[in-house]
Amino acid sequence: MKKYLPPKQKIVRLHNVSFLLCASSPKYKTASTPPIPENNNPTTYWNKYKQDYPQKASEIESLGLDFSKLPDKEVKEKVFALETTAKDSQCEISQIKELLFAQWDGKFEDGEYIYLIDFLDEKTYEESKKYNIERTNTIWYIAEGWVLDKVHDIEEKYSSTAPRIKKNSTSALIQFELEDSDKFSILRKSHIYLKNYPMTTKNRKYTDIIQELFAKYMDEFIKPLAENKENKKSPSLFNFAIKSQAQMASNKIKEDCNDLIEECNQHDVSFYTELEIAIEKAVNKYSI
Repeated sequence: MKKYLPPKQKIVRLHNVSFLLCASSPKYKTASTPPIPENNNPTTYWNKYKQDYPQKASEIESLGLDFSKLPDKEVKEKVFALETTAKDSQCEISQIKELLFAQWDGKFEDGEYIYLIDFLDEKTYEESKKYNIERTNTIWYIAEGWVLDKVHDIEEKYSSTAPRIKKNSTSALIQFELEDSDKFSILRKSHIYLKNYPMTTKNRKYTDIIQELFAKYMDEFIKPLAENKENKKSPSLFNFAIKSQAQMASNKIKEDCNDLIEECNQHDVSFYTELEIAIEKAVNKYSI
């Protein structure tokens, strides 16, 4: 079987990409971060920051970020991350998201954005260690939220498309976890199979190859039965036999193609889910 490189290979170059410089923007003067007041009111630091730096607070809020109910320590570190990024990139805080997506928009197909999540997650650990702040308060973690918003927008775009499977989301996730140990691959599968997130072109081609292979097994087991007209005298018995043969073909596929599970995982394709789809296709094809 011809192997296709997983799409993650296509975006490895992003590991060397930083925020674009905004040379024309005024260089930001980063505010010295005041000590956290002893008051345990979770809005103390953010309220004071808005009073001292109203323009920058407004820019932070323009990014869709709401710090009003966060603890002081969390707000302080998130503000630090945003200010540091703006200073290093020589841009305004309000431009950070725009500049970040400018590196990706137009370069990735819809199905590729979700691959940014594991890249960004890896970067959160680097930034956390560099600045001694919580991973969840880094600029890269904030960017993860923006990318997830983009993923949801893409899913909305394809909302009219029928999902690849019709099954309980809990059982589907259990199935994904049984065949795959990569949490990001499992995340991508859940969006692809349950939320209409599009596959990449390469993964879609790989899925077509898998379905062609499974269909050959199904035909081998079912076609001899279907070609015998005597078997069709009782439609109910015939259809029951078709389902039984399809299940036998499925068992043979599991026996012969078990090594394909890992290859499927590399393409964010669920082996067992695609097998269920193949069974359904075969039953619908031959039933009367």
